[in-house]
Amino acid sequence: MIRAFNDANNQVLMRMTPAKFESNLPVGGLLRQALQKPDYLIVGAPAWMDRERYSITAKPPDGVPPTAISVLMANLLKDRFQLATHVETREQPIFNLVVVRADGRLGPDLKATSAECQAIISERIGAAKAAAGCGDLPTLPSMPGPNDPLPCGFGRTISGSVAVSGRTVAQFVQTLSDLARRPVIDKTGLTGRYDFALKFAPDTAGSAIPLGLPPSTTPAVIDPDAPSLFTAVQEQLGLKLESARGPVEVVVIDRLEKPTLD
Repeated sequence: MIRAFNDANNQVLMRMTPAKFESNLPVGGLLRQALQKPDYLIVGAPAWMDRERYSITAKPPDGVPPTAISVLMANLLKDRFQLATHVETREQPIFNLVVVRADGRLGPDLKATSAECQAIISERIGAAKAAAGCGDLPTLPSMPGPNDPLPCGFGRTISGSVAVSGRTVAQFVQTLSDLARRPVIDKTGLTGRYDFALKFAPDTAGSAIPLGLPPSTTPAVIDPDAPSLFTAVQEQLGLKLESARGPVEVVVIDRLEKPTLD
């Protein structure tokens, strides 16, 4: 069932149980969830998708796990919003991530992960592989608060600050891609696991709305002395984002229409 959005409190809802799926996200939020792609990898989406909100109630098929929500959203958009897409590779702007110094020396906030933490991560990976298909995943530490120390193998991203533990550079470039809103290719040659800490001034003027949610009415607290993302990557990590062009796989929106209301 799809109805006109009517909520005086403007509360955002997306919830799925075995018996019911409910959402009042903007259509853009549903689209990003369905495609599992950020804005910079979606081409041809209509501007209205981040303005139009609908109250949606649907019953998932029996036996479908909550993890299949992206597939269910895609089917909903195809059925009720006439979504049609195709994938193609286009030559587009990208960033290459390189090491700044010729001697390979890294910045003060990019450090090799400790042997102890690497052993913990290896143990977790082994336990997860052993439990695959059994539904008995290993127990992980609780998610830390914004001011708590970062546990081994965890990551935390808040406005103007990123910290990760025990990640490869290849894993970290996905975070950089989302922050820079452009694909980032790892050209550092760095292997192994690292701990990263990055503080910068977020580019709020050009930021995409996360999941297509309505913009917050509370302004972000920005450190006026914080460097740009590009300066922070160079000064704090000893790395550099170099502009380039390369082949990028994108999802092209061929069709997306406003639904007929129930």
